[in-house]
Amino acid sequence: MYTVQVLLSTYNGEAYLKEQLDSILNQKNVAVKLFVRDDGSSDGTVDILRAYAALHDNICYLCGENCGVVASFFRLFELSDPDVDFYALSDQDDVWDEDKLSTACQKLEQMRKSKSPKKKKNDSQIRTFATPLLYCCDAWNTDDALNLLPESMQTAGKELIPDFRNALIENIARGASIVFNQALMSYIRISMPQDIYMHDWWLYLVASCFGEVYYDSAAHYKYRQHAGNTLGAAAPSGCSKFFRRLKQSRTNGGHISRQAKAFERIYHVPEEKQQFLNIVTKYQDVKSYRKMGKSGKYLFRQNKKDNRVFQLMFYSNHL
Repeated sequence: MYTVQVLLSTYNGEAYLKEQLDSILNQKNVAVKLFVRDDGSSDGTVDILRAYAALHDNICYLCGENCGVVASFFRLFELSDPDVDFYALSDQDDVWDEDKLSTACQKLEQMRKSKSPKKKKNDSQIRTFATPLLYCCDAWNTDDALNLLPESMQTAGKELIPDFRNALIENIARGASIVFNQALMSYIRISMPQDIYMHDWWLYLVASCFGEVYYDSAAHYKYRQHAGNTLGAAAPSGCSKFFRRLKQSRTNGGHISRQAKAFERIYHVPEEKQQFLNIVTKYQDVKSYRKMGKSGKYLFRQNKKDNRVFQLMFYSNHL
């Protein structure tokens, strides 16, 4: 049975936290260790954590000053248990299927076996496997009462293509869906970057650059949409979605290039992937990279309309 440490950052989450904690504790065929950092809550969140920790010896929590969700998760990464099989990220307001973690662990083990070097005749031990692996999956989008939203049915089962060329400009690895191995955690612990947009996107970037990412198009949890979400799910499809994405990209102008530059400062990127990184980090100064970015042939988003938004961002220098 695999041991999975679930990392959860809470902040004023008393309204839905109990349901999420229960769904984590009810995971089947895995040994769960839950590690929570509260990010300065002013409601009853810490009281809930205290009560659950008193009843369950596999729950550990700590309280800290408010530093925001990204820094809070990086603190959890820093303090995470080095002796577990896998790590999983959690939001404070979702509800997981009972097989969410076991499904992820099984897939990660398949990935490990496919990448692991075969044992040689005279080897006394198989070499330590050290390729970063990340699993992520789809979710059912629901309202605050966990009723399925119409757009969730429209996108259910959609196949996405994980790739570094995608990870540079888009995140498909929603935090609450992520499960990953020790090798990826070792990369993440190298440094906490100052210019990243979200911690889950950073995990996707690192894993797609140095390892392997698997996207499961099946939904394994309910992603609750409510007024307190840090980031919500996608808006309705069609023209309204296109203009919403364009407005959002301009509002967040510069976050993609800043994140890519932070990535370049911290990691030595393999030569075959450096060109893609250069398109994002050097497009304002090097005409050839700007031309490559505008072409839409070298980097991609999963949706054709989102690709158009991306190209417009290149033209307007809002990357």
